[in-house]
Amino acid sequence: MPNKIKGFTLIELLVVIAIIGILAGLVIVSMSGGETSAHDARVKSDLDQIRATAEIIRIQDGNYVNVNGGSINGDITSLLTDCNNHDNASANTCITFANADNWCGKAQLQGTGNWCVDSTGYAGNNDAWCVSGNAACH
Repeated sequence: MPNKIKGFTLIELLVVIAIIGILAGLVIVSMSGGETSAHDARVKSDLDQIRATAEIIRIQDGNYVNVNGGSINGDITSLLTDCNNHDNASANTCITFANADNWCGKAQLQGTGNWCVDSTGYAGNNDAWCVSGNAACH
């Protein structure tokens, strides 16, 4: 009996390489939205931290006036700086508005829409943003 060499044929190897290429392409496509989702989650988290800090300020000061980003309150200012220093900062400008009775914070998300939080407890996608007149999400 003649010796038969065992191994893979060229066709079998090409089929396996093609399958691996297709799977790699699918993984890359499915991961492409991950960075945007992670960025938006971080912006939402920053605004949630601003909400917690705003409530502490209200308890300490008796009002929300120092929640304004332009105030001398270092906690809010540093949180706004962090929120605005993410990758592609032009896509998410984090801003707060405050008066004695109310406050709101807003940011544009990279994914879809705008995220708004305010002193009523509202947190959500809001295309009307928060406005300085009554410092609330509309």
